[in-house]
Amino acid sequence: MKILFCGDLMPGGVLPYQGQYIDQHLLTFLKSYDCRIGTLECAVGTSDMPFDEVKMKGRQNIIYAREDDFFRVKEMGFDVVSLANNHVLDLSEEGLINTIRLLNDNGIKYCGAGLDIEEASRPALIEKDGLSVAVLAYCMYGNKYLGHVKLAGKNEPGVNPLDVDKVVRDVSEAKKKYDKVIVMPHWGREYRYDPMPECLAIAKQIVQAGADAILGSHPHQIQPLVKYRGKPICYSMGNFLFPDFYMRPPRPMWYPASDENTYSVKKVVGYPFPIEEPMLQVWNPLSRYGCVVSMELNGKDVDTKDYYVHLSDDNVLSLSELPADMQNRLFKNSLMAKYTTFRFMSRMKKRLLG
Repeated sequence: MKILFCGDLMPGGVLPYQGQYIDQHLLTFLKSYDCRIGTLECAVGTSDMPFDEVKMKGRQNIIYAREDDFFRVKEMGFDVVSLANNHVLDLSEEGLINTIRLLNDNGIKYCGAGLDIEEASRPALIEKDGLSVAVLAYCMYGNKYLGHVKLAGKNEPGVNPLDVDKVVRDVSEAKKKYDKVIVMPHWGREYRYDPMPECLAIAKQIVQAGADAILGSHPHQIQPLVKYRGKPICYSMGNFLFPDFYMRPPRPMWYPASDENTYSVKKVVGYPFPIEEPMLQVWNPLSRYGCVVSMELNGKDVDTKDYYVHLSDDNVLSLSELPADMQNRLFKNSLMAKYTTFRFMSRMKKRLLG
């Protein structure tokens, strides 16, 4: 079974105002896999749906794609998406319900969020060639780097919380039922090459619980792909298809009407607050690169290979090589992540041996 894992996916933004959005060579590459999995980091709905009230009062973006934009997710062939992220409820509960409806209508499996904690905790299952794979997704919460995150409860819609004890239990139980267990955490700090220490520690516990791979998202930049106990960990795959987007005060996304003049809209890199006029948010050069992780499952083995994609200034996605400076930075942070893992395990062994 060949699976391709991709980073953050948001099929709207400026894409409706242009023709091509993906290179044909990349589209062919995507279709060569048995299964494609990514993080749908947005709600899907309409501007008539209520925006998240907490975010509208703060300094956070409202990220959503219109229903007319959803076809790109299907066109690229995504079979499974993680909904465990800090934007999937940006159109409130109504938007989450609509997003799930669209996924179901298009035969796309999901995990990581739901109308209650039971649904949010449920893995997405992939079965092929006699192998069963469970994909579990979680979202970090309670820190300033992810902002407002609505957690699922007994009768409350929301995301699956990245609570270490819960993840360990879920992974251990899933490992008893399925051949492989993949964990997709939405975690870390945005615009960093290096994983947060908390992510390093959590990743070790997840692998120790039985996970066969960890594929992370949220930082909007690529972070190291390393191995721990022979299991691949990509701390952040960065963006996959996440185009530039318009926003209006205080900072929700904005989809201009076709007859509106957008040529004079100011371009801005990053997230100024507050904004007093409509703006076009443009990604920094580093965030325009993403990592896609190819995973081939053969019985007990998990073979991985990483490829890279690039979003051009014209917002067209294609396969790409990384610039030399990015390669060097990732290599150094990979060594640091491996060293931290070794040092962590050495301390643990000393404690256990007294």
